Amino acid sequence: MKHSFRSLLRLSRRLGMGSPRKIYHTVGGRVAKRLGLKRTPFLPSSIDVEPIDTCNFACDYCQVTHWTRKTTRLTTERFISILRQLPMLRQIKLQGMGEPLLNRHLIEMLEAGRDGGGAISIVTNGSVYTGKVAQGLSSLRGTTIIISMDGATAETFEAIRVNGNFQKVVDNVAAMVRRRGRRVWPGIELRSLVTLRNAHELPDLVRLAKRLGVDKLTATTLLTDWGKEEMEGSIAPIDVSREDSRVDQSIRESRKVAAEIGVPLIVEHGQRYSKANRCAWPWQSSYIAANGDIVPCCQIADSSVVKMGNVFDEPFADVWNNDKYRELRRRIAGNDIPRYCRSCYGMKPVAASIDRRSQ
Repeated sequence: MKHSFRSLLRLSRRLGMGSPRKIYHTVGGRVAKRLGLKRTPFLPSSIDVEPIDTCNFACDYCQVTHWTRKTTRLTTERFISILRQLPMLRQIKLQGMGEPLLNRHLIEMLEAGRDGGGAISIVTNGSVYTGKVAQGLSSLRGTTIIISMDGATAETFEAIRVNGNFQKVVDNVAAMVRRRGRRVWPGIELRSLVTLRNAHELPDLVRLAKRLGVDKLTATTLLTDWGKEEMEGSIAPIDVSREDSRVDQSIRESRKVAAEIGVPLIVEHGQRYSKANRCAWPWQSSYIAANGDIVPCCQIADSSVVKMGNVFDEPFADVWNNDKYRELRRRIAGNDIPRYCRSCYGMKPVAASIDRRSQ
């Protein structure tokens, strides 16, 4: 039995599961969610950290496009201070509401996260790929680069990704794949937010993924209002979370094309939370903005909606079980969904006043 445990431990490390303590906290977080605990002794096993809160694109459904706040850039020193407070992390995503590669310290932060023992990923619009950035990204192990690609043609892509240049992004992805060569790392993937504007191009996007030689394509139809009533109007005309036969047909065709040409395709369609499938974020993950504000998840990603605390003002462990977090867990476990979470549950917004008690 002793040898079996050691063999399992070695296997878990090879699979990226980490140390026994990390495994303990990962499993514990899942149990805490299942039991609906208001107070949890288990620190998050994954985290989203925002390197910068501005972007060079202006997509109309993105809340950053409508922000007027002063830009904040996370420093490497502050990022490392976050990692020290969260030693149980197995997954770190360095991406928030901004374009992460606009932060010139990003490569240093990716290296620090990797050295901390976590699997690292970034989500980028693919527009920034200069010599120094290209060299830095190509040398990263244990890191996955996810490029947002919301169209298979320049016409569609540039109508959605305002200020973007389709050919430039395609060329940058091709350059990433060439530079990596036969190595496993970094992982290079495409991710597409499928809306009524671009759903018809999903089969061609599968073909583009094949030509570029990326590792995987993920297509998702989950578009939220960022917990804001004022954003509901921005997403309604393009949201495909509502049933639409054209979208379903395009997804079926895309799956067929992917199987025929050998492209790993993951489709996240109609996957909303529910009473039986509650959100795991309050028990297992958290989102930290560039200024240190702690927000429940990446689908809110704005502390003006709800702020749990600030990681630079007080220890994360104290915030993790403060009154606000305990109240959020109570409400999610009891299916008393706060206004700012209702979009992910496919619920219609209700009066914001009901959430004042959790602010």
